[in-house]
Amino acid sequence: MTRTKGILFFLFLLFFLSGCSSPGKKKYVVGISQCMLDDAWRQAMIREMKIEATYYDDLDLIIKDANSNNDTQIEQIRELIRQKVDLIIISPFQSEPITAVAEEAYRSGIPTIITDRKVNTDQYTSFVGADNYDIGYAAGKYAERYLSSQKVSILEVWGMISSSPAQERHQGFMDALKQAKKEVVSQKVEGDWLYRVARKNLKEVQQVEQFDLVFSHNDMMAIAAREVFDSLDTRASKIPILGVDAVPGAGLEAVADGRINASFMYPTAGDVVLRTAMKILHGEKVPKEIKLYSSVVGIDFAKAMIQQSNQLLSYQTRIEQQKKTLDRLLHRFNFLQNSLFIILVLMVLLILLSVNVFYINWKIRRKNKELREKNRKEEEQRRKLVSLNAEIERVTAQQLQFFTNVSHELRTPLTLIIGPLDHLISAMSESSHLPDLLLMQKNANRLLLEINQLLDFRKIDTGQMNLRVHEVNIVAFCQEVKSYFESMARVRRIEYVFENRMALDTFWIDTDLIEKVLVNLLSNAFKYTAEGGWIRLRLEETTDQIQILVEDDGTGIPPEALPYLFDYFFTEKNRAGSGIGLHLVKEFVELHHGTVSVESELGKGTTFTVSLQKGHAHFPDEVLSKQMETSLSYVPSQLDDSTEKALLGQQYDETILLVEDDDEVRTYLQKELQENFHVLTALNGKEALELLDEKEVSLILSDVMMPQMNGFELCRQIKTNVSFSHLPVILLTALSDERQQHFGLSGGAEEYIQKPFYPALLKLKIIRLLEERKRLRAHLLQELHQGNLLLTVPEKAGGPENLFLHKFIRQIEEIYTDPDYNIEKLSDTLGLSRGHLYRKIKELTGTTPVDFLRNYRLGKAAQLIRQHTYSISEIAYMTGFSSPAYFSKCFKIVYGITPTEFQ
Repeated sequence: MTRTKGILFFLFLLFFLSGCSSPGKKKYVVGISQCMLDDAWRQAMIREMKIEATYYDDLDLIIKDANSNNDTQIEQIRELIRQKVDLIIISPFQSEPITAVAEEAYRSGIPTIITDRKVNTDQYTSFVGADNYDIGYAAGKYAERYLSSQKVSILEVWGMISSSPAQERHQGFMDALKQAKKEVVSQKVEGDWLYRVARKNLKEVQQVEQFDLVFSHNDMMAIAAREVFDSLDTRASKIPILGVDAVPGAGLEAVADGRINASFMYPTAGDVVLRTAMKILHGEKVPKEIKLYSSVVGIDFAKAMIQQSNQLLSYQTRIEQQKKTLDRLLHRFNFLQNSLFIILVLMVLLILLSVNVFYINWKIRRKNKELREKNRKEEEQRRKLVSLNAEIERVTAQQLQFFTNVSHELRTPLTLIIGPLDHLISAMSESSHLPDLLLMQKNANRLLLEINQLLDFRKIDTGQMNLRVHEVNIVAFCQEVKSYFESMARVRRIEYVFENRMALDTFWIDTDLIEKVLVNLLSNAFKYTAEGGWIRLRLEETTDQIQILVEDDGTGIPPEALPYLFDYFFTEKNRAGSGIGLHLVKEFVELHHGTVSVESELGKGTTFTVSLQKGHAHFPDEVLSKQMETSLSYVPSQLDDSTEKALLGQQYDETILLVEDDDEVRTYLQKELQENFHVLTALNGKEALELLDEKEVSLILSDVMMPQMNGFELCRQIKTNVSFSHLPVILLTALSDERQQHFGLSGGAEEYIQKPFYPALLKLKIIRLLEERKRLRAHLLQELHQGNLLLTVPEKAGGPENLFLHKFIRQIEEIYTDPDYNIEKLSDTLGLSRGHLYRKIKELTGTTPVDFLRNYRLGKAAQLIRQHTYSISEIAYMTGFSSPAYFSKCFKIVYGITPTEFQ
């Protein structure tokens, strides 16, 4: 019946999904990173994109506003990368800071379109934008009609001085006037592309009436200039003003009403950008650079464009209304279509259920007849089983007696095995056969334990187990038993603790039997607790009892097994054992007139509780020994391993490349190392070198004997390759020849470790190596910030990397005064790709090449400021900064104060 219901449910689900689902086109998501949205030009660009987006029903836009902040824009672009959008459109705030994240987006496989301002790389899909130099040149040619005299005075309102559009517009404007053979006297006002900044700075300009013309790098700053000039009671209100952008809502209106004499269209081209994006997403080829053209906008042209813009806005509103209406109609159609399918499915289900009811009734009647016949046969079998059970008990008793006799016979030869074996282990601690000897010792002790348990079981079964009760220090006794397993806990990294919550110290027990109880419970706890888990031995007391608890966070016990756990010969499914250990625990505790109980939950752990009565009144006098037993071997002295635990308990960000050709060894080591590090694996040296070209790695851990390329050759290749020579190498080998160890170390390996080894020791060596390199990086950066780093680097940086850092810093010393020198030129000079240079400098210094160059310049500047010889502006240009403002900004980021405050 259950199967029939499942089939019906499947049919219903199949019909429902087939009715409700409808095929559709792939939905594309385009991320747009705008450096700002608080000016009319960029608002117009976004508006054009949204209008163009209405023509594509398979397109979603995600628009990010960086609010004129490089760091915010970088984080927003990375967020789009993490969202795995289909394409990213970037309008940079500043070219240099955004270059790296634009390359990161492109390298991640996401098509990238750069618009408005370029970035300092060619790693993008397409650039869409106008030529700012041409715009400035056109403005200069147009300005000639207002400049009749040969010597002219120009007031130029700049955008952000460090931005490439501002510099290119200025250069084009000046080149046009020079070509017209004008003798130009120019005054610069910083506006940062913002109306409020330009207005504030223009108010500080003296003798405004001296200027023949104002050239503003955008319309909003041009409007600010007109408002400031109109507020003056001079001829300044008649000075011609030229702007750039000519977008609705700002420049166009200003030209149309005469506030600006003319503006030069800087095309927003939001529709062109979005059409280019859709071509890329549909697999069409697009040019690497799509150039937009400008034109002068006078008063008549401005009025026409305003009218056209208003009409476009009206069209957009109507299109959006029609789209909403279409969506509502489509939703209704889908609802009706789904309803029809549901009705049809329900009809089919009703018919199937009717047929199923008749079939089930017929099946039940037949099943009842079969059950009656089966019950008759089972009753007959039960009677036979009762007689057989008596016979089985007799045979079982005979078998137990046989095994008991055999066990007694085995104890003598087993003792002769274990004694010499212990001696051999002590004498052959350095032998290659030691693992075999330890395995033999472990299994010999296990066999002895099983034999002793079988003998104890036989004594319990025959009533021959006698108590010998003493008064003991129960706390010290439990601590001693706990100490038997401490080495096992350390090896398996198990948190193993003892807790005493008792006021009383002495207690009456048979120490031999209670020791066996605790050993059995602790042994089970270690058997079913995974590495890295915890086990706790705890003492508690009530008014008339003490309780000994053994707790763990192991695999747990199934609920159905708990009632039978203390039965003899009971073993859980898929678990090894004779099935008498816990039975003996129960018998030994009950001999003390106590109880043992268990609580467990699968996957969370188990708690065994042994409850014993206080005092000795419940024991017969003949089992009591009035002399207190004090000979305990427990000694609480042990090494403090808290530092080791702290180091091995952390997760580190570094990536380890594990090179090992043996599958089992590689899998084991990968599992061990993944507890603390990120791990990459390779089968041989050749494959490892290929991975190093692609991935960022902090350390290489390699076997020696491998096919194609062994560990010695891999180490040599790494240490002689300038791209990888900074990476530390640890070699692992089963070879014990000391000459080979010398060969590995002479080849550049930082460590040479022989197998077998302790994983914890290996990980501690790795952690200390990485920490040492971190300290060297910190020292290097400290010297860099203090301006003390010239042509010296820390002596402990190593051979090849020390030479590389000398070369790297020497090159920076030669070029740091050149503001146009960038990291691409530096990587070419050093003979490394940009990616390899980035990874190598990041690993050696803890900072990127761009930040290193910037901090080096700031260190030089700090030295010059201390000399009190030059002004802050002079120092900014002397150390390679494009402007004093940008220098002050960078200086405050690194040193926390401005250059003036530092001085």
